[in-house]
Amino acid sequence: IVVSIIVARTMQRRCYTTIAMSVLCCYCVGGITGFANNAATIRSTRLMATSSSTARHIENVAIIGGGLAGLSAAYHLIDIATETRPNEQLHITIYDKTQVGCGGASSVAGGLMHPFSPRGKLIHHGQSALEQSKVLVQAAAKHRPTCVLRDHLYRVALSDKNVVQLQDTASKYPELATWISKEDLHDNVGIDCLGGLKLSNGCQVIHVPTYLEGLLEEIKKKAKRLTTGSSVNWEVIKPNDHQALSQKLKKYDSVILSAGSGLLHNNFIEEDSLPVQLVRGQSIEIGLPTDEKKSLIKNDAVLCGKYISPLPSLAQDNDPQANARQRYVIGATHEFKSTPLTSTEVTEELRSRTYELAPHLWDEGVVDKITNGVRMQSNRGAFGRMPIIGQYNSDAAESELNHEHMWLFTGLSSRGLIYHAVFGRWLANAVLHDNETLLQNEFKEFDWWRRKQKK
Repeated sequence: IVVSIIVARTMQRRCYTTIAMSVLCCYCVGGITGFANNAATIRSTRLMATSSSTARHIENVAIIGGGLAGLSAAYHLIDIATETRPNEQLHITIYDKTQVGCGGASSVAGGLMHPFSPRGKLIHHGQSALEQSKVLVQAAAKHRPTCVLRDHLYRVALSDKNVVQLQDTASKYPELATWISKEDLHDNVGIDCLGGLKLSNGCQVIHVPTYLEGLLEEIKKKAKRLTTGSSVNWEVIKPNDHQALSQKLKKYDSVILSAGSGLLHNNFIEEDSLPVQLVRGQSIEIGLPTDEKKSLIKNDAVLCGKYISPLPSLAQDNDPQANARQRYVIGATHEFKSTPLTSTEVTEELRSRTYELAPHLWDEGVVDKITNGVRMQSNRGAFGRMPIIGQYNSDAAESELNHEHMWLFTGLSSRGLIYHAVFGRWLANAVLHDNETLLQNEFKEFDWWRRKQKK
């Protein structure tokens, strides 16, 4: 009897063990993929849970700077609020030194939207960035259809090494990049080089001032649909009147600093608090007389280290030929010194880098003006030059602006068009939920800039 009891109990334990192991094996074989796929969701749920008890209700948001970064943040604040809290009011005020599209580096940007580096490599988050930027361009184009100048652009090869690099890009990303032979580029675009890429399927040429106008109109329209009483306002301020601006900001739940180089120029943030450099870019706007249009086969945008890109025609009452004149922007210089290059120096530099590609522009074109913009360029990190986003704790002794809940969205550098939408959405979600850790769900290393802050 004793032996029978012992054997029975042993078999019972083995049975339980076998069942447990079978369940575990089934979970491991059939469920480990699901576990991996749901890891981000689990992490997101935990982050939301840890912040839900302490998160503030965000109803009033101020945005300092109404360029690409600022308007992207505003658009996505409204868009996410519409999705997650459609019955609650949201008020946004955008503060800028001038009217939309009229000032800052965004207003003189080249407008070439694509996700590739000069060597043809896909930039970090490049494809998702392009998709999100397409959404905003389509939204703006509903109000300003002329903001899209071309639905493609070209990156040309000027060396044998560059040929290999760009052909590799075409093989890896055929949905975005098509290799064009030097003969076809010459015949169809009027460019003499070693061949190049035609970038399309979302890669496009944008007239940024017109785009910003259309985007602001769409933002205001979306705010009216959100709920009764929600609003988006644009207010022109004197950026040097810090006391008046600080008084205005007291009524806001959160403040987003997105004024680019203006954040440093106007002492909104400490000069040495971020791993950035100020870079001046000067470009030349050239008009081609009407009788010289025949010298161009096609009016397209070309990237070659520098860029040549079409501009809208100038409508002038005193110039009946203005609407027919083809206009281009050739840019841009890359200046780190505080003293800008002279107009002669700018012309010499840009001519030397682009003359062989478009001699007719330099020989027959008439310079309309030289544009000038200063952008905040982030230092290079593990993923290249990435935007700076996240909460910002100012030092009252150094900063001219003080608010308990400030956020940064800056450092887009020359990748403003490609990065402004996706990073703007990530930041807006964090601001609206008063939870910075949500940024980590999208970009694990979002706070890279804190680890690389200037000493």
